[in-house]
Amino acid sequence: MGLELRLAWRNVWRNARRTWLTVAATVFAVVLVVFFVAMAAGIHEKMIEDSVRVASGHVTLAGEGYFANRTLEQFVTLDAGLQHTLDAAPGVRGWAPRLVGFGLVSKETDAQGVAVLGVDPAREASVTTLARRVERGVFVSEDAPKGIVLGERLARNLGAELGDELLLYSEAYSLETAYDLFTVVGVMKLPEPSLDRSLALVTLADAQAFFVYGERVSEVALLADDADAADQVAAGLRGALPGAEAVEVQTWAELMPELVQFIILDDAGMYVLLVILVIVVAFGILNTILMSVLERTRELGVLLALGLRPGAVFRLVYLESLLLAGLGLAIGLATSIPLVLWFQAHPVELSNELAGAMELIGAEPVITWKLKPWNPLGSVLTILGVAALAALYPAVKASRGRPVDALRSL
Repeated sequence: MGLELRLAWRNVWRNARRTWLTVAATVFAVVLVVFFVAMAAGIHEKMIEDSVRVASGHVTLAGEGYFANRTLEQFVTLDAGLQHTLDAAPGVRGWAPRLVGFGLVSKETDAQGVAVLGVDPAREASVTTLARRVERGVFVSEDAPKGIVLGERLARNLGAELGDELLLYSEAYSLETAYDLFTVVGVMKLPEPSLDRSLALVTLADAQAFFVYGERVSEVALLADDADAADQVAAGLRGALPGAEAVEVQTWAELMPELVQFIILDDAGMYVLLVILVIVVAFGILNTILMSVLERTRELGVLLALGLRPGAVFRLVYLESLLLAGLGLAIGLATSIPLVLWFQAHPVELSNELAGAMELIGAEPVITWKLKPWNPLGSVLTILGVAALAALYPAVKASRGRPVDALRSL
């Protein structure tokens, strides 16, 4: 095997220009595959995190029937037993109770329909980024009752400024008319336009008093270690929650199927382009090895005439293909991995039309990269597999040659 490897290495460099062109094509393919797969992983992860850190969390727990109806009739009682279960749940970084209701908010003659979200300010900070999205004023606080934070578009539509009093009007859980005055303490900018023009935040205590809801909450949002752990956390909660028949647990993927579909379609388009790129590399390797075999017809015939077994000739040609692919992979990975790590540490902020397009799907206008172990590993296995397939025909052709054919080619 050592002799075959040395011979294969020498044969690879018989035509250095052709070898370097093939290696360059492989390097180019590896860099593009690693770079764009990492970019897609980073963008998708950012989109998921932006979505779950604004609204649902990685996992959401709610009363039975809440996800289908989303009314005050479906609720969870946040008692000590439930709180203990949530605190002890493995893989949960934080949890936050919410009360979700709907109503009208008005300022003088202007009125807007709103989704009222009652939050626990302290716990909400461990799950979502809502507090950090306040651009003017402050977040809601238990120390300042009857405060309200509006989405930027909602505040603009109402003409509301900090310190203004707004009338919130709705129907309470008791079916009585609910109305009260709230003071605008903050304005936040949300990435999703529909939320930005409809979301109004108050404290959980104020929401429970306004809707006459007692200790009930609409949902509990949980933040897992990462999006990939959501299924495991949800499964653990379903088995651990007391009175599990009265609650439902859903992951971000179940709550946001449109986001899942977008990611699948985006991945499909990217992989089609990458497959075309890999096919080009395969033909480059095939061309190089096949030309090398055709140029050495006489040499290979002499080797067979001297007693070299066809299997040895097959291995020799096959090794040449793997060496070409291996050299391209080594240089490609040495180039692409530092490049991706640099971009991972330095996200690219978008502007103008591209920024608007990102905001339309509820994501911040930032391109991020995420290098996952399977990315370079998958690139290595793909290129090596392509090289192995591309080398089959030239290797079989070389091993089936006959000495008499070599003599006729003189």
